[in-house]
Amino acid sequence: MNIMKAVLSLLWRIWFLLSFAIPFIALLPITIFMTFSARFYPTLYIFLHAISKFMLYSSGIFPKVIKEFPLDPKKQYLFCSNHGSTLDIPMMFFLSKKPIAFIGKESLAKFPIFGFYYKRFNVLINRQSLRNSYQAFQQAGQKIKQGQNMVIFPEGGIPKQQLRLATFKNGSFRLAVEQDVCIIPITFADNKDIFPTSFLKGGPLRARVTLHKPIENCASMTVEDLKQKVYQTIENELIRYEN
Repeated sequence: MNIMKAVLSLLWRIWFLLSFAIPFIALLPITIFMTFSARFYPTLYIFLHAISKFMLYSSGIFPKVIKEFPLDPKKQYLFCSNHGSTLDIPMMFFLSKKPIAFIGKESLAKFPIFGFYYKRFNVLINRQSLRNSYQAFQQAGQKIKQGQNMVIFPEGGIPKQQLRLATFKNGSFRLAVEQDVCIIPITFADNKDIFPTSFLKGGPLRARVTLHKPIENCASMTVEDLKQKVYQTIENELIRYEN
């Protein structure tokens, strides 16, 4: 029975990846052209948003989103969520109709094809270099000033499966304080069970998501206080979902 479940999970994962690859390859000539200039990114994002919907729905993943407030399309936000799965990335594209950019690991730019697109519109960070990290967050601040929503996973990576929430890193919260940008905590309750790090586990489930109330006036807070506020918001919601 366990072998059968593992085989079914593997086949489902293959389909999940194909649900991205097929439309992405079909649109490749158009999307490559759109990488020539940053002004094309809003149009490219329409495709990314649509592909994320297709990936989720065709794979039997139906998000149930609780919004504690309505997103204002005229405002800029810094989205901060727990990071239990690679599924978190397409889920972010699904949640936001307005273009978003990620603050993410520099190593992701090395992946074939994906890396080309990733480094064109996102902010790459090398956490081993303090100078690079500082420059990356300065670049993210410029994008926010230009009207761009930014996404960061403050855990810095996917923690072990049994860990509810890893320690948050300071960078995103320092950015919010310095730029006085509004933070939106986001809780993904089921992503790590739907799409865990193990290739032989996972499958379609309802994906519960909470977009929490914005934390505003970040410039009036310390980095540590802001970090703890976001951490507690997400952890408390994860505990509520578990119960």
